[in-house]
Amino acid sequence: MATRFGASNPARAYQTKMRWFIACLICLCVLLIVSVFLISRSPATANSVDTPAPTPPVEVAAPTVKVLVAVKRIEEGAELREHMFDPRPWDPERLPAKAILSKDMARVRGKFAKHMIAANLPILEDSITEVRPVSALNIPPGYRAATIDVNNRSAVEGFAKPNTRVDVLWTYTGPDGRRKVSTIIRFAKVLSVGGVTSVEKSKAQVSGNTNVTLLVTERDAKKIELARTIGSLSLSLVGDQESVKKTEEPDTIDLYDLVQRPVVEGTEEIPNEGVMFSKDPQTGRQVKYVLRKGRWVKDKR
Repeated sequence: MATRFGASNPARAYQTKMRWFIACLICLCVLLIVSVFLISRSPATANSVDTPAPTPPVEVAAPTVKVLVAVKRIEEGAELREHMFDPRPWDPERLPAKAILSKDMARVRGKFAKHMIAANLPILEDSITEVRPVSALNIPPGYRAATIDVNNRSAVEGFAKPNTRVDVLWTYTGPDGRRKVSTIIRFAKVLSVGGVTSVEKSKAQVSGNTNVTLLVTERDAKKIELARTIGSLSLSLVGDQESVKKTEEPDTIDLYDLVQRPVVEGTEEIPNEGVMFSKDPQTGRQVKYVLRKGRWVKDKR
């Protein structure tokens, strides 16, 4: 009996250990919860949570001025128009001297480029001029600048000024020995008179011999050069209201357009029944033949 009641019960010892283990675990959880609560309520943590993050300093934009900048390259002598420029902000410390501001567009409009203006750069006062440079006549593709010698009469008494329109008349002696006048070029634009491209500077009348430069096609430039060597050239002024139209009048007139053709006495004018042209094998020129009374005869007129 002594041995039975004096010995420890294993089941009871196990239950006692479990109770102690559970009690320690509960105490540990309580201690952990209290520690977390105390840490969250500490001043350092509260400041780190409540204080907002510092905002970065706001950068103040540097003051700028708006200047006129060329949108694309502008060739020498080109007329300056508003669409060629763009107002852009520019650092005043890096602004070139004599740069034109965007508010001064009126100073640029209608002027001419004194030299080539690079793209994306401010335009300067030294880059513009009121007179188109003589070296830049703005010749379109397919056209040429042709010069002829004129005097006070052949230059229409000085009224043929830059930017006016003229016809070019050629006076020569035809193969038949008669003097003739032909209009070889119509509605040609005058580029310069005596090297002056400005209307204001060419108001004075032409005195003596001078030169007139015209804007013509490449073919017309060759016609001017050939006609100059075998005849004389003069100008006739075209009115401001006239457009380029092909006149129905003949380009060539001779003496018989001024006076009536003489008729030989004793002869009767015989009407032509037909007309044809044939190449002369000896001279290579076109010869006119007329049909009279059923026969082809050479026209002697």
